[in-house]
Amino acid sequence: MHKCITTGPEPLIFDIARGSFVDGPGVRTTVFFKGCPLSCPWCHNPESQNYEMETMFFPEDCIHCGNCTKGKKCFALARRNIGKTYSPERLASLVLQDKHYYETSGGGVTFSGGESLGFIDYISRVILLLKKEQIHIAVQTCGYFDFNEFVLKILPNIDLICFDFKIMDNEIHKRLLGKSNHLILENFRQLLEQDITVLPRIPLIPHFVANKENLAAIADFFLKYRVKHCEFLYYNPGSREKMIRLNRKPHENLSDKPVSMAENRAWIDYFKQKINA
Repeated sequence: MHKCITTGPEPLIFDIARGSFVDGPGVRTTVFFKGCPLSCPWCHNPESQNYEMETMFFPEDCIHCGNCTKGKKCFALARRNIGKTYSPERLASLVLQDKHYYETSGGGVTFSGGESLGFIDYISRVILLLKKEQIHIAVQTCGYFDFNEFVLKILPNIDLICFDFKIMDNEIHKRLLGKSNHLILENFRQLLEQDITVLPRIPLIPHFVANKENLAAIADFFLKYRVKHCEFLYYNPGSREKMIRLNRKPHENLSDKPVSMAENRAWIDYFKQKINA
């Protein structure tokens, strides 16, 4: 379903979230790229997985104008195209509109997705424009990217990389996410040798990631490489509704309910016990 990388000079971007307080310090603008080499069934942004333009359907907004059957634009926006291209100059100009907020809060710009590091040539051009304005740059990644290209074109100009850890068992990783995790783990190991702040993050997805075997395996890996700090991300069941709007069937083991803070706390405590053992 998903390609590993796109060759187009201007990838699709499906959202530019201004005034964000996640994915890095301070007030941030997060740029979400469309396209990811992994196919996580719990993806909070399932519209980010496919590299191509898609349509999301909002039946509650439909007024039966009939335009969609005639190949015309939906009058009521019940059908919305997901993905838009920006030149590097245009994208830099848009995110720099909030430069004052970055400066006063210690914030900046985060490249996310999908997988932003699937578009290294493109984002390297945007980053160079932002660095001229001394903007703090963060990159969020699933870890599946070309490390040599990253070191050459991205690493010298970014300040933070948020690295998501998901499934440690390679066979389960391949079956559920569509790729081996060998490249991901090797990229993380090599990042620890670079002059860059690396923030590991663990999405506490019920059944898939948040189980004893998997969290214990992540803890063992962190101990091996002396990782001292990580963040935890909580499951958002809103991804199910997005999948339905994209005419996809949610995974049978994907919960339709949020996880209680007590349950999240229990998994975090379990992980800390393992890593502090």
